[in-house]
Amino acid sequence: MARVLLENVSVDIPVFTSETRSLRKSLLRFGGGSGRLKQESGHVVARALNHIDLELRDGDRLGLVGVNGAGKTTLLRVLAGTYPPTAGRIRSEGRVASLLDVSLGLDYELSGLQNIYLKALFHGVSRQEIDGRLEEIIDFADLGEFINLPVRTYSSGMVLRLAFSIITSMVPDIILMDEWVGVGDSHFIEKATERLENFVGRSSILVLASHSEDLIRKVCNRALLMSQGNILTDGSVANVYHQYHTLGPQPFFNDAEYLALNADVKAAVEAGAFSAIGHFLLHGIYEDREVGRGLHLSVFAEDPIFQEAVARQDSTEAARRMIAVAPFLASVKLPENWRLPRNTPIPLDFTPPPGVRLRIPPGVEVPEGLELPEVYER
Repeated sequence: MARVLLENVSVDIPVFTSETRSLRKSLLRFGGGSGRLKQESGHVVARALNHIDLELRDGDRLGLVGVNGAGKTTLLRVLAGTYPPTAGRIRSEGRVASLLDVSLGLDYELSGLQNIYLKALFHGVSRQEIDGRLEEIIDFADLGEFINLPVRTYSSGMVLRLAFSIITSMVPDIILMDEWVGVGDSHFIEKATERLENFVGRSSILVLASHSEDLIRKVCNRALLMSQGNILTDGSVANVYHQYHTLGPQPFFNDAEYLALNADVKAAVEAGAFSAIGHFLLHGIYEDREVGRGLHLSVFAEDPIFQEAVARQDSTEAARRMIAVAPFLASVKLPENWRLPRNTPIPLDFTPPPGVRLRIPPGVEVPEGLELPEVYER
């Protein structure tokens, strides 16, 4: 039985160059000394994953959703064992096949035939298993007499065909993919697509990162929405994309937290009446609900932009106003290392209720000469 468990996993990636000192100063100057970049032991460290909790079991087909830099590929590399966690713990049961770099493990000085054994052994396949699949691997790679020549004599397409033939001959429990693999010419791609589908079908767990919504909807039965190294939402593919398209990659709505804070909604969701994000957009945003991370919609009670959207029953516009203001609310707990673009508009048109303070969140720059209202913390 295949299983993967990540508990509070974080990954920091050190940044080293021949000009580390000047690079460090530049990065910290633009990063403001906080957020995803920090100084540690004389070098810059980038936080790539932030306190990740994740469990995968038999039958999971997990799609990773998010913009570039969200942490999708880093998470795949952690699952593959390429990146060790800086903090936290990983437990994995089952043979892993990583298609992040299908040519990894090849020795270009050895022949194609020798590399079949080398790469398969690298992935934990026994010699006896390789012997039983050798003829099928050679036939599918379709390299002819080149199979006995050093790999350094191959074209890049031939290298990929060999590596792809080897990796997809295995019977893994867990498959890791960064986009769908396409190798070779149009004739080989057609063969490879069918082989890849069969390969994925034999696995117990699949983790696929892709920018193709159609692909994730077709292949996956579960999805994560990621941003800035954080998991924002873990749920069905339909619900994750609903949230992604409506609210974007922001941390102010999380299914589990919303249900924990609103017991009546949890009962309705468990009964199948709504999804959490569906309830929030259809009902919750009009009901002064507690959303999570210290954000309560009552702070928008006197905000004309939010209230006008509510009066029109335009939940999308109301949600956009919530997202624009929420990072500036001092009571809202941003994820660790969370940063906004420095040119993020400051909501000067928002007047909070008495006692509610505002702040400038990490990453945002105050334009020179702009005088902030007194409600902003200094």
